[in-house]
Amino acid sequence: MLIDPPAWPAHGRLWSHLVSDTSFEELHEFAQRAGIPRRGFEGDHYDVPQERYDDVVTAGAVPIDGRELLRRLQHSGLRIPKRKHERVVLSTPDAPWLPPGGRADVIASRQDDAPPRTVVVRAVLRDARGIHVVARADGRGLDLPMRHVAVGESPSDALRALGDELGLGSDRAPLIGYVRNVVREPDAGYPWPVPTACFALFALPAGGLTGGRWLPTAQQEVELGERHWWPLVAPGADGLVGHGH
Repeated sequence: MLIDPPAWPAHGRLWSHLVSDTSFEELHEFAQRAGIPRRGFEGDHYDVPQERYDDVVTAGAVPIDGRELLRRLQHSGLRIPKRKHERVVLSTPDAPWLPPGGRADVIASRQDDAPPRTVVVRAVLRDARGIHVVARADGRGLDLPMRHVAVGESPSDALRALGDELGLGSDRAPLIGYVRNVVREPDAGYPWPVPTACFALFALPAGGLTGGRWLPTAQQEVELGERHWWPLVAPGADGLVGHGH
């Protein structure tokens, strides 16, 4: 276990980063033993407040400077890059729906634009009726309204076209977050670019949308809980209510 000095300001205090260069399992187990709450997990590290630094070192974390910590984390393959104002909500190494060794990162975002290598945009529409859903093309359950980003098309153009298909304007469509596939060795059936492909979710205004199927809140987790983007739209999700450091 590795920890850098408390030098990162947020919420009126300084923070350290606690990482493992071996596995996330090791990181979570150590954090639990050291009394670091799971809410401090930021996708590839735990944020540790300055007043807990000495305790965590005493528990067995090795002090190391920030640059070396980042180098070790990158070399381990456990580094999960994100942009400013983004938070890793969930990361699934060896995701069973991806080729062997693939990883799926679910990232809540307050950026204005979709990330690079976005291949699909989805529309999140909510009102008193619930969330607007459609049948998946393969017949395996429900999905959000979506559109593939065509070759030479920008995600914003694809989103605008999706809004037009739904009969909605999309001038005001904030990004909620995205799922990023990380696949370095694709198999023959993998359809997306490598090493990364992103699937972005945007909040579109539901006003004016009268048709389609609306899924009430009480049914959403049952029907949608297995979808890779579910952590971004679940009630109370970071992607919908904002997030901090």
